[in-house]
Order: sequence, then C-alpha cells, then structure tokens
Amino acid sequence: MPVQSNKKNVRFPDGCEVAVSTDNGSTYFDVGAILGSVEAVLNYDENLVNTANAGTLLKQIKNMTMTGSMTIINQDPEVFENLGAGIISKTEIAGTPVASPDNQVIASGSATDVTPYALVLADAGTVFTPSSAPSITSVTGATDGLLVANDDYTIIVDQNASSGYSIVLNTAGATLTTMAQVLTIVYGSSTPIAETQLDWGTSTLELNTYILRFTHYTDDAKSNFDYRLFTYAADVDSGGLAFSFKGAEEDGVDEIPFSFTGRLDTGRADGKQLATLVKRA
Repeated sequence: MPVQSNKKNVRFPDGCEVAVSTDNGSTYFDVGAILGSVEAVLNYDENLVNTANAGTLLKQIKNMTMTGSMTIINQDPEVFENLGAGIISKTEIAGTPVASPDNQVIASGSATDVTPYALVLADAGTVFTPSSAPSITSVTGATDGLLVANDDYTIIVDQNASSGYSIVLNTAGATLTTMAQVLTIVYGSSTPIAETQLDWGTSTLELNTYILRFTHYTDDAKSNFDYRLFTYAADVDSGGLAFSFKGAEEDGVDEIPFSFTGRLDTGRADGKQLATLVKRA
C-alpha cells in the first residue's frame, strides 16, 4: 500500500499538567494528579438560514465557549479553593496549645494487660487530635499509686485512636499489680493538630473567572513544552466539582470529578478572547 501522506505531526498519549491562574496569568497553581484524559471542546451556537430563492446563507456563529472535564485525584484543599471560582474559601487554623488537657480516667477492669487502650485528649470535654505524641505527666493507679513509664506502661502509635496513640499496661512491671483499679492519666501541655477548613454557601454570588492552562512538558524539570492550551474566563460548572468517598471494597483512590466552561474574555483582543493554542516545533 503506497504512503498517502507524509504529514505525521502526531502526539503519543503522555498526559499533561493542568494549572489554574486566578490572577490573570501572573501565577499558576498545578492542580496535581489526574486520571484519564483531559478535554477542552470548542462550542458555539449556529445561525443557518435557508432562503426561499437564494439558497443557504453563510453560517453565522455566536456564543463561543470552551467546555471540558477531568478527574482529579490530588486532594490538596487548594485544588477546591482555586477551582471554586470564589465559591469556596479556605482558612488555615493553627493549633492553640492546651496547657492542661482533661485527665483521662480508665475505669477499674476496663483495660486489659498488654492490650492497647486508646488515649483520648480533650479540652473541657472537647476531644482533639494532638500534633505530636501526648505529653504524659503521670499515670496513677488507685491501688498502686504512681506507675513507672516504659515498665508499668508504654505509649505506642495507634492510628485507631483519636489521638493517634494508645497506652499499653503491663502487670509484669515493677508497680502495676492489677487491672481491677481506677487508673488516672494526667496530661501535660499539648497542641492540637493544625487544620485547613473549606467553607461555602451563600444566597447569591457572582463567580470569579480564571485561566485554565493545559501543558505537555518534554522534560522532568518542566522547563520546556511542545503543546500548551489556554482557556480564558473559565469557571466551574454547576455540579462540576464533586467530593467523593469510595467504599472500602472499591479499587483506586477517591476522585474529584471536575467540569468547566470557558467564555469570552472581552478584555483581550478580538479573535483571541476564548482560547490560545501554542505548538512548538
């Protein structure tokens, strides 16, 4: 079979970086890992008139848009904030040290020898997760008195505990003689883990727009690219940003389905208001 064309400007599948700029292109935020392909589709309304005696007039188009979707798996809070078009606000909440967390009381007989017992830190009854291993001032038995650390008890990492740590009691130690006694844990100062909080919800809101940039880089340092597409005046679609939690029996990772619409940026030159494609040799 003869070769019918020598034009072979093709690209093998290799993915792309998806980045968003909320400051008109001054800086870009990489939305991170995605699954599958990314699309940006040109759309417009058509006005096609068939006359009674002069054939079909030239086709007119209007309301040009770019629409697309992707599946993001990077769960950084900044992803939701940057793609939310002003809907979602992010607040960083630093942990405030709690000088004297509530004492924890282990009821007589409720703990078992050499079996982890969850440590629970609370401030005036409000449970919190510490940013590091809990500071323990003392562990005291109603019968045995002060227990010896790393002998009568040991603190271990335990992801099933709200604090991330548990205590393991050991009756073979020097002091602890029985589980049939009330045990009191006195905690030292502890700092709750820092949190990132996302909030949204208002009666009416005018959405911000952003630039979406899709880039195929040719080196790991991301200093060179051969293909780049910009979509201007974009924002998230209604129903286009989802929070998903897969069941334990499912494969893969939790996903963030995202869809968008880019419209005309009338502040740009006519003919260049919707999108730009840059192709390098």
